[in-house]
Amino acid sequence: MQSNTKTHRILRLILFLSNSYPKTKEDCTSFLGIKDSAFYNYRNVLLDTGFDLQQKEGKYWIDYPDQDYQVLRNVLHFSEEETYILSKSIDLMDENNAYTTRLKQKLTAFLNQDKVIESYLKEKSSITQALRKAQKEKKQILLINYASGNSQTIKNRMVEPFEFKDDFSLVWAFDTELKQNRQFKICRIEDAKETLLNWEYERSHHSKPVDIFRNTGDFNKEVECIMSLKAKNLLIEEYPLAEHFLTKHANNQFILKAPIAKYEGPGRFVMGLGEDIQILGDSGFCEFIQIKLKKCQQLLTHFAISGV
Repeated sequence: MQSNTKTHRILRLILFLSNSYPKTKEDCTSFLGIKDSAFYNYRNVLLDTGFDLQQKEGKYWIDYPDQDYQVLRNVLHFSEEETYILSKSIDLMDENNAYTTRLKQKLTAFLNQDKVIESYLKEKSSITQALRKAQKEKKQILLINYASGNSQTIKNRMVEPFEFKDDFSLVWAFDTELKQNRQFKICRIEDAKETLLNWEYERSHHSKPVDIFRNTGDFNKEVECIMSLKAKNLLIEEYPLAEHFLTKHANNQFILKAPIAKYEGPGRFVMGLGEDIQILGDSGFCEFIQIKLKKCQQLLTHFAISGV
């Protein structure tokens, strides 16, 4: 069983380092529950077996420079939540368990990537296929009538698609008008028109990480609060990665302190369980909640005046 455990940990490390942003050594050792010496041992195993393990400024990631390997990673993509759940259960799996069998089948697909990619993309929409073609050929593509939830607009977008996520339901692309990398949901694209224009901004292509509340962006904000056992349990059930950032505070009380990309995710959670959560910070999050509460109060006042 010991050899299996090491194999599983290396597998989990591969999945962990294949996510969209680099990890520190401390991230890896904490994730796997191993010592520094074991991490360096696993690192050497990956290098010896041909993985393009990159390191810069104390952070590690596995690079997939070939376009087809990039697509394969998208096809077999594990989100960080899935990787975390897998990490908690894989060592307990029975070798004869159906879940183990399916996991092995999924990993075996790495050995036959062309067939996997071809059959997988045939099941996707013409829009996805057009985006994939533009990605592979490094061409700009026009998204027709993209419905943006952020800007509340429906307009055409000229983009350079470079990375798919979540089984091809999302695509990272560089918006040539905004000069920004943006995440686009395939279901919000009415159509996609191919162009003959080559990529112009490849050096700027860069996807961003996803925080524990599934919001995308730079982790330049923070949320800190005390929550009851009820709130803590609901938090982990809805957002499994939050468990990394929870500490015991008192009897049946816990502190969540986590870096985040946006206030909207934790804001919805906190406002839904107001009686079970005490906000400690940061100041921006406190202000965000105060604004939301003020708007709710105005809405209630409107209802009272209207007699609703």
